[in-house]
Amino acid sequence: MARKLVNSASVKNLALLASLTLVYFVAGSLVMRLAFVRPYVTPIWLPASIAFAAFILVGYRVWPAILLGSLLCHLTTIGFVLASFTIPAGATLEGLAGAYLVKRFAHGARAFDSAKGIFRFVLFACVCAPAISATLGVGRIYLAEHITWTDCGFKWFTWWLAHFIGILLGTPFLILLLRASHHRLDRWELTELAALLLGLVFVCLLVFSPLSLWLNKNHVVQAWLCLPFLVWAGFRFCPLEAAGTTLILFGSAIWGTLHGYGSFVAEDLTTSLFLLDTFIAVIGTMALVVAAMVVERRQIEGEILGTQSLLQKAIEEQERDLVVTVQALEMEAAGHLQTKRALRENQERIRRIAAHAKSDEKEQEDSTRGEWLE
Repeated sequence: MARKLVNSASVKNLALLASLTLVYFVAGSLVMRLAFVRPYVTPIWLPASIAFAAFILVGYRVWPAILLGSLLCHLTTIGFVLASFTIPAGATLEGLAGAYLVKRFAHGARAFDSAKGIFRFVLFACVCAPAISATLGVGRIYLAEHITWTDCGFKWFTWWLAHFIGILLGTPFLILLLRASHHRLDRWELTELAALLLGLVFVCLLVFSPLSLWLNKNHVVQAWLCLPFLVWAGFRFCPLEAAGTTLILFGSAIWGTLHGYGSFVAEDLTTSLFLLDTFIAVIGTMALVVAAMVVERRQIEGEILGTQSLLQKAIEEQERDLVVTVQALEMEAAGHLQTKRALRENQERIRRIAAHAKSDEKEQEDSTRGEWLE
């Protein structure tokens, strides 16, 4: 029996590792098509979010899948070169270090339930961890190709920013979607969410589609028109919906920017994508923080209502106890009154008996005195 359980667990573990390797490989291969600085430097690296979500939700034991998936992705993209081995090592170390810091200082998968946790997630996962992969990758380029410090700094920042955006956009959505519990939407909330998404898609079409070429002649439509929808998602829904709307916005924005549409189109594609990444980084963090603050407020309201309910029950119990005590005192007082009345009646009866006895005694004395006189 024990051997069967072990074998079953091993099969499940292998299936999990194989699935994660495939998902990482497919995601990396798709994102590699966006490379514009080097064959392995893209404006966003979404596989980093897959690695972070796997490390945080499943554990550190999935590192072979991340390493193998990244290795296959780069071998099939840039060939059998040294970078195909150093980059996967950096990606794996990045995920391990970032996941450890998030679990240690930001409560792991619960990091998105509070504004404090989100800020710590952004600091450790999005800012600190990508520096590992960027330093290893660009360091190899610098040593192998002897590029200038300016070019090296540009490539390092591009690499770091791609991982920053990938982790910021993908990891919260994956963790919030896959973790055990999240808020269930009722019919009215689903209707409101559908209206929000339709409105966001409509505005994205105006801002990042061919329509923007005509509308932006007079600077009528700008990217900030999308912000109310993110604030709407943050205030009315949970961090999961806020992360999802940010992903939709980024997908529309990057498609439009790559095709020459939208507010972020500049003289060269590199500048355009830098502007886009900066915009998404700011509003993505803002949307998650707003949603987390709303969740915190709901939790505080729930705790206050729970405390109020407990206090109300305690007051009602005290009132019931007080009523019972008053009734007992009234009954006791009534008993004392009856006892007092009985004592008074007994005293009156005894007084009458004593008066009657005294009267009989006097009559007897008078009778005895009369007999002596006779």
